[in-house]
Amino acid sequence: MAATIMLALQHPLTPACMFLQRFQPQSLKTRVTLLTLFIVVLSFLSLAAYMKGLLRDELLLFTGEQQRSALNLLTTEVNHGLQDRLGTLKTVASRVMPTQVGDKAAMKAFLLERPFLAGLFNGGAMIWNRQGVLQADVQFLKDGFVANTLDPQELAAVLKDGEAVIGRIHFHSRPNAAAFAMAVPIRNPQGDVIGALAGAIRLDQPNFLSQLASHRYGKTGNFFLLDARQRLIFATSDKPRLMEVLPAAGVSPWIDRFVQGFEGTARVVNPHGVEVLVSIQQIPLAHWYASVTLTPDETFALIDAIKPRGRLAALVLALLCLTLIWLMLRRQLAPMTAAINTLDGFVRQNQPPQALPVLRQDEIGQLVGGFNRLLDTLAQQQKVLRDSEVFKQAVLNSVTAEIAVLNQDGVILAVNDAWQRYSQECSAELGQSASSTGVGANFLAACQGAEADPATADAMSANDGIRAVLDSRLPRFYLEYPCHSGQQQRWLSMSVTPLQGEALQGAVVSLEDISERIQMENQVRDLAFYDPLTHLPNRRLALERLTQQLVRARRATTCLALLFIDLDKFKPINDELGHEVGDWLLQSVAQRIQSCLRQSDTAARMGGDEFVVLLPDLQTSEAAMAVAEKIRSALAQDVVTAQGIVLSISSSIGVALYPDHGDTDKDLLRLGDEAMYRAKKSGRNAVRLCVSAMPARAPEVRATAPKSYVHLRWKAAFASGNPVIDQEHETLFELANALLDQAALRRQQPAAFEAAFEALLTHVAAHFAHEEAILLAHGFANLADHALQHQALLARAHALHLSARAADAEDAPEGELVGFLVTELVAGHMLHTDRAFSNLFATADDQATAAPKFSGI
Repeated sequence: MAATIMLALQHPLTPACMFLQRFQPQSLKTRVTLLTLFIVVLSFLSLAAYMKGLLRDELLLFTGEQQRSALNLLTTEVNHGLQDRLGTLKTVASRVMPTQVGDKAAMKAFLLERPFLAGLFNGGAMIWNRQGVLQADVQFLKDGFVANTLDPQELAAVLKDGEAVIGRIHFHSRPNAAAFAMAVPIRNPQGDVIGALAGAIRLDQPNFLSQLASHRYGKTGNFFLLDARQRLIFATSDKPRLMEVLPAAGVSPWIDRFVQGFEGTARVVNPHGVEVLVSIQQIPLAHWYASVTLTPDETFALIDAIKPRGRLAALVLALLCLTLIWLMLRRQLAPMTAAINTLDGFVRQNQPPQALPVLRQDEIGQLVGGFNRLLDTLAQQQKVLRDSEVFKQAVLNSVTAEIAVLNQDGVILAVNDAWQRYSQECSAELGQSASSTGVGANFLAACQGAEADPATADAMSANDGIRAVLDSRLPRFYLEYPCHSGQQQRWLSMSVTPLQGEALQGAVVSLEDISERIQMENQVRDLAFYDPLTHLPNRRLALERLTQQLVRARRATTCLALLFIDLDKFKPINDELGHEVGDWLLQSVAQRIQSCLRQSDTAARMGGDEFVVLLPDLQTSEAAMAVAEKIRSALAQDVVTAQGIVLSISSSIGVALYPDHGDTDKDLLRLGDEAMYRAKKSGRNAVRLCVSAMPARAPEVRATAPKSYVHLRWKAAFASGNPVIDQEHETLFELANALLDQAALRRQQPAAFEAAFEALLTHVAAHFAHEEAILLAHGFANLADHALQHQALLARAHALHLSARAADAEDAPEGELVGFLVTELVAGHMLHTDRAFSNLFATADDQATAAPKFSGI
């Protein structure tokens, strides 16, 4: 067979050879045929891709609905089984006499008299008294483990809250031996909880859950029952995954959503790296959820089944289209083929070109007519071209630079080879096509994008300079300008000189690439003004910008903030892990600082691990403190190197403002540095605002003048959402202001100060008690810690009060007491600590509004 084909191809008259000769890649018929076929095939492929995607979406939707239907049956049966067993436990618990709870033998007998519990709880049953002491347990299996199937916390919840509990999964020493317990309270006739009754279900033994989840879903699908609290698969038809623990929180976002209560269908990758279609339904009664999985191969089996036939039909259709298009083009292009053969005969026989016959008045006939007209003008143009070539060779071959000759109007008359290469490389970078800088083009139009560097504002543009030389207003023009592209940054120099000779008018343009020199100059400038490690402004540039911003702030009467940042714990990292890690850490710190700033702000490295940030155009000091806190929080986050090393650092930040704290660059730097050291002394990882030094007063004035304190102002933004608590907070603000008024006159009216102190402390204690009762009613999770904070604040207030009374002649204890009462006890605790429970009362709109921070007194 192969020999026959080769023989047919070698014979010049065989049909196969003739077809291959006609079907040539450079042929117009071939290209049009293939292009049309490509468009048809592309259309079919697009339709097939669309239909495939549509089928996949519909199959996913249909399969998901089927999965959820099957899953709904499973979860209904599981809920029914759990409710039946809880109902049985409650019925049995109601039969326990209060006098029997303390009698272990009676409790043992009570359980043994009810053998039906073994059918519901294969692990056994247990009874505890009110104090949580096990009174009796019955094991229905020889190797059972009953007593440890309920956590003390779960048992305490049953005894304290009187609610039924379905416990967590507990494991035994044997593989896959696990159990969980269900417990209900035992009540006396008055309804008080006097004990607890629990039943244990062994998961490694036949039980109602294993029967429900033992069936497979389709060929590759499985059912799963999982404990959301433990991320544990405790019942499944996929036996190798029984008792498997899912990845921890943060590893798989989809598993985290399932655990948090997601219900529906999703296409995910399971912990074993297998892509599955999974449907989820929650079982809130036990903090469980059920899932069913199916592999995409089984889901999309229908699509895979129709692929072969679809491909065969597409191939047959493509061959049919190819044949029909080829025959049509062969007929339509026959006149063009005849004209080509005629021209080829002129060349072979060395005959001069003659007019070709026009057979049809179509596009091909118009092409032949245009060719005939072109022949008439060729003879005249040949003489012009010869003269132009002589002129070009005489001028341009005498130099080696990139040269172009312009006439008086800026039109390019001739170029050398170097200019032609430049046209291909650089014309696109100037925003023009390659022909815009070729012979015959107007070079003035091509130079519209060639402008001098912005730093040289007095330099002429390229158009103006060239026109000045052409008009004899300049003897020579020189310009350096950038010519950047997406691939590289380049700088060019342009030199324009007039043509020498009385009969010649125009100019010679010479171009040169000066990118290397400009880059070297930029590197020198960067070394002088920027830190080479972090690429931030260095101390010199930072001081210049600080001076400029101060001048601008004085002129615009705006506020300027200076943040002085020093890294904590940087030196140990640099000493222990080496300078390479330290340099990388400084680069990461610089990036994090810049991510917290506006475009108009400046971040600079002053040296070592010290940074300075300039914040112009601020309205209040709170805005500067907010930015400083944002930077502190960003730097406090752990940093992970490429080697996986986790680095923990923090920062101490001092904030100084113009004109509040200083009006010169030296004062702002000094005050910011002092504030930073106060932050370090206070424990580091903190932000401190500069404390302005008050002007000195005469001793007699300081001794007689009373102190003054700034009052607190209640704002609607401080509200927690509970009207009762907010009303008490507002009242405490008023009492705190009254204390401030009396503190200013404490030396003259000590009794009034004591009365104001007692009134404030009494109302604070009553408010704390009332607030704890409200939080208890709303189920606040951290109520115990919140109450301990209340006790600590009251104890601290009484201790400071005793200290102030013992040191009557000194101002420091009094100031410390007043500052604690107002700043920490009233404002600080209520506006900061109390924010922990604001979500209990806030609406969705309130939660979207961040509470303002209290800056203290």
